[in-house]
Amino acid sequence: MWQFCEVLVKKSATCKFRYFDLKKNIGKFDFQQPVEEVQETFSEFSRESEKLLEEGSDARMYLQETLSGHCEMAEEFATWKWELPIRISAACGWGLPDSNELFVGMHGAETPLHFDERENLFFQIRGQKEIVVFPFVDYKRLYPFPTTHPCDRQSMVGSPVDPDVTAFPEFLGAVGHFATLKAGDLLYLPYGWWHWLRNLEHMAMSISFWSTTPSTDFANGIPDKFTDHMLTRVKRNLESLIAQQFGPENLNSSMLDLKKAVESKEDVAVLQYARSLLSAVKLPPEEQDGFLLEVVQGRFGIDWNRYV
Repeated sequence: MWQFCEVLVKKSATCKFRYFDLKKNIGKFDFQQPVEEVQETFSEFSRESEKLLEEGSDARMYLQETLSGHCEMAEEFATWKWELPIRISAACGWGLPDSNELFVGMHGAETPLHFDERENLFFQIRGQKEIVVFPFVDYKRLYPFPTTHPCDRQSMVGSPVDPDVTAFPEFLGAVGHFATLKAGDLLYLPYGWWHWLRNLEHMAMSISFWSTTPSTDFANGIPDKFTDHMLTRVKRNLESLIAQQFGPENLNSSMLDLKKAVESKEDVAVLQYARSLLSAVKLPPEEQDGFLLEVVQGRFGIDWNRYV
């Protein structure tokens, strides 16, 4: 049983559990790790969590562990209806669920705004959790960290409850959808949809099953008109390609040079490269400047650690 084996436990001095991946810091940002990650048994996690609550501490703990590789849970897993996520994925034309994660958190534990690049079937198992979701097309209004930052796919806004609208004024135009998840609820989170979650009960439990979305098929040519969802993916890809072309550690200066070139009408290398990419996806020339400014505005030339 899990009380005797070690699992991944995250510890935070506050209720916020900002996700990060140090392997993704290809931009070589001066990054200050916001959450401690340790391996300990479920029993240790449970005892420490209870102690923090008894002491009235602001600190919180959060367990996040994949279900894979836990042969000690075989008897328990045999009682689960695994065919449900498989059947849903097949019906939707996704790949088979290839990743999963169990989440167990203390009361008040909060997951800042972020998005997944896969289809997410989110099951609420125990207790209640509140959630706010935003569509992928709100990308610019959610101010994601640079794609070369450890917090890639995370919103610098962090929380929709107490956003810094002075730093992130475009967030005021974002349209969020709120719900309270109860035990037994299933929520579908589409590719790219931003979500923020907070536990309303101690030891609330959830499980995510992720499936891969089939790649866009351009075998018959690039469409004449991209959807807003597709253009949002273009924004991310554009930024990643600029990082590859001019060096990931130079992304900040490259994006600031791009913004300056657009505003001053200078014909510099980074702007030429960006225009060639946008022309390849048939974005009309008259729409390119606004599109490029949306990618850069409010996201570069700032102190990122302030929003981690």
